[in-house]
Amino acid sequence: MPKKILFCRVILGIATAFAGAGVLSAQQVDYKKDGPALLPDLSATTGAIRLHSKTTICSIKWGKDERHVTQKMKDDAYALYGTAPGKGVCAFNTHTGKNGKPVKEACEIDHLISRELGGDDKPENLWPQPYTQHPGAHEKDWLENKLHKEVCAGTISLADAQKEIKDDWYAAYLKRKPAP
Repeated sequence: MPKKILFCRVILGIATAFAGAGVLSAQQVDYKKDGPALLPDLSATTGAIRLHSKTTICSIKWGKDERHVTQKMKDDAYALYGTAPGKGVCAFNTHTGKNGKPVKEACEIDHLISRELGGDDKPENLWPQPYTQHPGAHEKDWLENKLHKEVCAGTISLADAQKEIKDDWYAAYLKRKPAP
């Protein structure tokens, strides 16, 4: 792990400990932007890959497998970006869902390289992504599913899909954006 990232993670651990005690809450990195979309800071959220096999990726029943993201990992990701549920870019927003019922959204702790593209449940692959802005988490979720289908259909290599979503998920989305 590069020294800068290791240093940030050590400082983040110390800051998180103090934040839990109400003493300190320090943002370590800033979101990047591509037009209207927020992107993770790749100097801290570098991405992590667990699976490299197309055969494995395409045979797993995603959503039925076990995740290994702890609450501490989520809290650390929020602290790294200086936000929390209900605060900053993760402010709560309520809208009416397709079923007519109110839906309250803020952020999700997202995998930079999604699990269905072989992404790992490691801190360097996690970042808080807002649902409340567009483009945001809903659009990236759509892209993750689209790239997974493309990998399994053989229209893109797994490595290329991983690179596209890691480097700039919004640019990858715009290349595939559904017609209105």
